Amino acid sequence: GELLSKRWADNAIPFLAMVATVIGFGTAIPGFFKPNSLIESTRQLGEFSIVVTGLTVVMLAGGIDLSVSSIFALATFAAVSGLFIFGLPVWVCLLMAIAVGAAFGAVNGYLIGYMRLRAFLTTLVTLVIGRAVYDILIVNFAAEIQQSDITSDVWDFVGDGKVLGVSISVITAVIIAIVTHIALTRSRPGWHILAVGGSRRSAHNAGIRVRETVFMSYVISGVCAGIAGFLIACRLSGAGPGTGLNLEILALTAAVVGGNSLGGGRGSIAKAIMGAIIVLVMNNGLIRLGYGTGTNQMVLGLMLAAAVTLDIRWLKNRHKVLD
Repeated sequence: GELLSKRWADNAIPFLAMVATVIGFGTAIPGFFKPNSLIESTRQLGEFSIVVTGLTVVMLAGGIDLSVSSIFALATFAAVSGLFIFGLPVWVCLLMAIAVGAAFGAVNGYLIGYMRLRAFLTTLVTLVIGRAVYDILIVNFAAEIQQSDITSDVWDFVGDGKVLGVSISVITAVIIAIVTHIALTRSRPGWHILAVGGSRRSAHNAGIRVRETVFMSYVISGVCAGIAGFLIACRLSGAGPGTGLNLEILALTAAVVGGNSLGGGRGSIAKAIMGAIIVLVMNNGLIRLGYGTGTNQMVLGLMLAAAVTLDIRWLKNRHKVLD
């Protein structure tokens, strides 16, 4: 009980799980730690962890965002269409991806924050609608994107380039994670997010603008998904039917496995990043070991169920253990 009451105990558990996962799959998979393999894995991790960071902000505010995969896919399409169809500058493509994310996040935030609709059902609806819109766009414009002969050195550098041996997606993810962590722990809006996630009634009684805070959290999640969509667009220079598919399950599992509470108010960005590493290494590791998609989904489902059960039981019985 005394050990578990320490401030570092909450971070130690996901950290040990992360180390065990990396060592386990690194030992089982030949060439897991080779430079080329690590560079490709870290690029994926950069994009994935940005989505998880945005989702974690929503969870800390007491909500949930299942639409991140659709936002991610639509942002990817916005970026690739901006370059390969309209020939726009790369920075404009980035703004288009962010705008798509912010727009979807604003819709979710308005419906959940101001209209007081259920977060799970609302984001499930926007997930379905967003995926349907994306599928329609891909069917109509995929051929035009693939046949385009437009090139851009800046685009290629963002997708494949490195600074001091570190890919652009990882650098972006680290910057976003640090800024978000500082905002949550050192700024008034961040404190408001944690307070709203802890208890909306108490936050309202304390004078916090609960609706605006909830709205802001979903916009942040949408913007993060938009940035991640732009990065994968640069890396793959295209978009397909599988872009972003099941990303919401991966991101939600990562956030919860890292130790962030679905009930809101408890968690951190550091835990989210550790959860992202665990899930991505496990997902890619199972594929490289020859297991199919069904096995991956089953393992993720079991991980999510175990993490949620542990979170609920720990929250309920924490005082008994610490006493």
